[in-house]
Amino acid sequence: MHSAVKLFLTCFLFLITGQVSAHELTPTYTKLEQSYVENILTTQLTLWNGRADVLYYKIKVFTEDWKDVPFYALPGKTIKLEYTQRQKIDIYIAEKEKNRAVFICTRSQILKGSKQKTVVSSNICSKIK
Repeated sequence: MHSAVKLFLTCFLFLITGQVSAHELTPTYTKLEQSYVENILTTQLTLWNGRADVLYYKIKVFTEDWKDVPFYALPGKTIKLEYTQRQKIDIYIAEKEKNRAVFICTRSQILKGSKQKTVVSSNICSKIK
């Protein structure tokens, strides 16, 4: 029992002292609503950059089986975002695609030629209700 407590404390200390770096996409569950343009649905998400090593994020919309769904995004499908900054993103999807669109995702884009030894690309998704 004593070793189980030691293991728990070791893991706990590692978790609270280790650096967690990722980005955030909110809300986790989003809803498509009618936009001001007929037959076009929209939603708004907020992207936050928690990674000092990443400046660019790519936005994609997927079906349940991870196939691409056509969409339009403002300010664009690739966003430059400085460390710890937030950016509102407006997503527009054709009404005919509303039953196919399930996930809106952002993926960190690692710059080619990065001198970092451990390069991890993070992918965060919001689910469309």
